Amino acid sequence: MSNYITTATLNLRKEPLKIKGNVLCILPPDTVVQEITTDVQDGFRQVKTILSSITVEGFASQKYLEPTNLTLPDREQPLQVPLVHYPSGNRIITRNGTGRVFPLNESGILKPDLTKIPNADDRKKGIHDVVNFLDVERSIRYAPDSKNTFCNIYAYDVTYCLGAYLPRVWWTSDSIVKWQQGVTVPVQYDKTVTEYTANRIANWFEKFGSLFGWQRLIDVTRFQQEVNKGQLGILVAQRINMENPGHIVAVVPETRIHMARRSNTGIVISPLQSEAGRNNRKYSARNAWWQDKTRFKKFGFWLWKV
Repeated sequence: MSNYITTATLNLRKEPLKIKGNVLCILPPDTVVQEITTDVQDGFRQVKTILSSITVEGFASQKYLEPTNLTLPDREQPLQVPLVHYPSGNRIITRNGTGRVFPLNESGILKPDLTKIPNADDRKKGIHDVVNFLDVERSIRYAPDSKNTFCNIYAYDVTYCLGAYLPRVWWTSDSIVKWQQGVTVPVQYDKTVTEYTANRIANWFEKFGSLFGWQRLIDVTRFQQEVNKGQLGILVAQRINMENPGHIVAVVPETRIHMARRSNTGIVISPLQSEAGRNNRKYSARNAWWQDKTRFKKFGFWLWKV
């Protein structure tokens, strides 16, 4: 079978059709893919590639594929580095304060440990209890101002309260090198660690996510199904212009009242999300915003499976 390289940012589709909700993922320019069959259907070639250490199959437009002698990438193993939170010291960090670089530590904070809850229904209740506790629509911590929105803060708090890890701050490149050399690195703001936006978290997932229990899924219907078992999901999209903010949301189990958006055949078009942003929504299933190629160059569905 022949290999090809993408010449532009390219949608990988479930079917060889340009229809809404048909995009599995977005392939960056210079991604190597391998044809599955030699047939071209309506201008689409069926291909596979390695994305975030998993094999992905779908249909890509032949118009943006060029033959190459390059081979598929290896399934890279992530670097071994420890998680990091920015220490709050003697500060009390609450939902109604603005110390957004620090994790919450207010009195009465709700922190169910999903890893210690064997029953799926109880895990789902734990996730929704945290969503209600954080109260994204009314808490000052997540309220947008004239310049900034705080989707990354809310996603960080949801994962932190549920026992998963998402970086609010992360190690600098120099710090990672030192960790690999066996050197213990202290946490120092803008020296050994730096704040992470949604754009940077999108890259972090691909390089480090599996180290902290995150698994990438491609199919959004399966993603929602797994979340409905009492697992935590994160959906993150990176902007084309990295100076503009990306977006990150928690994907949560469906309830009788709050549901994902589905097609007439039951295929999930948009999962059930809980998000901060310009408009904060405790629950939302708005249309597939992450597939807007005029704004976002890539996206990922990530599952923290207990």
